[in-house]
Amino acid sequence: RPGLRKSKQLDLSDVLSDPVVAFGERYFLSLQLFFCFILPTAVPVYFWNETWGRAIMSQVFIRYMITTHSVWTVNSIAHAWGTKPYNKNIRPSDNNFVNFVTVGEGYHNFHHVFPWDYRSSEKGNNAFNYTTFFIDTCAKLGLAYDLKYPSADLIKNVILKTGDGTHPIMSEIPRPESD
Repeated sequence: RPGLRKSKQLDLSDVLSDPVVAFGERYFLSLQLFFCFILPTAVPVYFWNETWGRAIMSQVFIRYMITTHSVWTVNSIAHAWGTKPYNKNIRPSDNNFVNFVTVGEGYHNFHHVFPWDYRSSEKGNNAFNYTTFFIDTCAKLGLAYDLKYPSADLIKNVILKTGDGTHPIMSEIPRPESD
């Protein structure tokens, strides 16, 4: 995998030297256990008298299972079914169901064609793309900057060159009259 080899050459020293990132790296397992299992289980017990058994069942097993499966749909469903408006020659596809379930991460064909686009979707900040909304909000607060995305011309050229014909832009192109 050339992309994986290339990613190991990235200089992340600026990111890893950030004290917040360093703290997160150092205490990752403890933070994960606390925020993923302990806190979500304790809140219902202490704030509305839920039993420990029900709190553990609902928060540790059911919530965690639903969340994990929702995340995994990106790499299973979106690699199997959907449209390929940007590149018909690769496996990842755009899938509206996955986009709905994962709240904005269902445009996998776009993501694989333009991996450096922070939006993960040509649609940008719409009702079902909370990741882009969050990053845009951080940018407005000065916490994120140098956000990269392809030009409209580049997207259009890619659609015309390698897309499967399902992108809405294809309906705008006049078709030759058939005899």
